[in-house]
Amino acid sequence: MTLVSNTTVEVDNEQFLRLCDRLSAFLLQTRKRNLAHALVGDDEFSNDMVAEDFKSFEKDLTSGLQLTSYDQLRIQSRVRKILRSSNT
Repeated sequence: MTLVSNTTVEVDNEQFLRLCDRLSAFLLQTRKRNLAHALVGDDEFSNDMVAEDFKSFEKDLTSGLQLTSYDQLRIQSRVRKILRSSNT
């Protein structure tokens, strides 16, 4: 078992990575959805868009969108805090 050393807590590396992946996926999906909603607009064609059309629009529009290294560092910091609080 690999442990990640922190000044105040040692956490299971697998658990740390799983939580980082979950939070990263959630943040990325939220950003994609918000971007798609912002760019749909309010013209006559946008008003006729149904759920299936929006999902396709969102997928096409946001393919290749990634989190920044700053986002990843913030997520890792948040996960450390979560794991630290769950160990006390």
